[in-house]
Amino acid sequence: MILDGLPDPIFFVDRRGCVVYLNRACESAFGLPASQVAGRPVSLVLGSELDEGLLALLSPPPRRVTPASLPAVRIGKTYWDVRVTPGSAGMTGVYCMPSSGPQARWPELLADSADAIWAVDDQEQIVAWNRGAEEMFGYASDEIVGQPVTRLIPLDLIEAREPERLRKALRELGAVRDYQTRRLRKDGREVEVSLTSTVARDGASSSLASSTIVRDLSQRRQIERQAIESEKLVTLGQLAASVAQEIGTPLTAIGIVVESLRKSELGDGDAGKQLETAAQQLNRIARLTHGLVELAKPGELRLARVRLCDVVERVLELLEPSLKRASVDVVVDCQAFLPEITADAGQLQQVFLNLLMNAQRALESAGGGVVSVEAKLDRGLPVVGRPMREVIKIEFSDNGPGIDPADLPYIFAPFFSRSGGSGLGLALAKQIVHAHGGTIEARSTPGTGATFTILLPVESDA
Repeated sequence: MILDGLPDPIFFVDRRGCVVYLNRACESAFGLPASQVAGRPVSLVLGSELDEGLLALLSPPPRRVTPASLPAVRIGKTYWDVRVTPGSAGMTGVYCMPSSGPQARWPELLADSADAIWAVDDQEQIVAWNRGAEEMFGYASDEIVGQPVTRLIPLDLIEAREPERLRKALRELGAVRDYQTRRLRKDGREVEVSLTSTVARDGASSSLASSTIVRDLSQRRQIERQAIESEKLVTLGQLAASVAQEIGTPLTAIGIVVESLRKSELGDGDAGKQLETAAQQLNRIARLTHGLVELAKPGELRLARVRLCDVVERVLELLEPSLKRASVDVVVDCQAFLPEITADAGQLQQVFLNLLMNAQRALESAGGGVVSVEAKLDRGLPVVGRPMREVIKIEFSDNGPGIDPADLPYIFAPFFSRSGGSGLGLALAKQIVHAHGGTIEARSTPGTGATFTILLPVESDA
């Protein structure tokens, strides 16, 4: 038949509304094998995927069909400009051409939306999944469509009956807007999200299906945390400077008295040893005071073009003897051709030294281990209130005992230490990284080690 060779979909229905013919283009466009469709009512063949106006025109009771042109009619998952033409023996022909109307763009626009969009049926099975959802959650459409939506919900929220509460709200209110919660990625990581769900009811049916727009709140939360942390550091720095000034004057006076006594007749024998101990402790207090001042007002950055891999190498050269004594091996993976950044090499060296020495102490107590240092080009959010940008991501990981989850939120706070140190090292490291427009974060699972991640922007805001 000549119609089989035409590129546009064409099909015919009889006066009973049953399909009597469809061409090859129709089979391809709508996924309808002719052998399985012929003789069946068009309402069953296409069902809810057929525009209601066109369905009413083609369905019984028998009526006299007049020629009609219908723009932007939905058939299947796309839109068509349709020409309906009466034929002989009560048959009606439907000629479909790709629509040029604005409605034809909606499915494509939704598919390409930057926000994640999914839809579920009345059985809570996922039936639609766009590219934004693929990027946010890591599942390709063919992996997740047909799966229960609970696959995306953390177990603790399922146990707390969150899905039931959301479904009840949808049934009663018709929509749930900006509901903030957590969802699971394919790799098992949780992501903070905002959900806006809208119900889609099937006429008078009690069945309940819905579509959901999902926005990732992780970046917003990171910006909020960075702002809070920056404010904390400013306040703590001001307090530290005040305390250091109060300590400094009497400390100097005590140091002068102790030194005078050491040089006098009292500086001999047991008394001399005690004065020596006192002098050592005074020096320790002086170093702590200096650390407080540095926390309040870190040294001015001496910026230059820096290769981070060179800074890592210099730090390892300094620590090599002590690392060997502690039976700690270091594995370095610096991505080739990393761009230079504008930074203070000396201050970054101080940060890297602190992280490696902390890892060394943790591993030494466990009898040795491995520290891995990885530097690579990435994209991240290193600066509060700024968009994603190109960054160098540096990770220091060890396979030691890890950090107690209860301690993890406080490890960058001044004076917090479980190792007996001053508790200023990580606070100063964070201050330095922030001064470079970057971020530093820690994560750890007890028994499997700890990882410190630094993001430094490739291009500064200057």
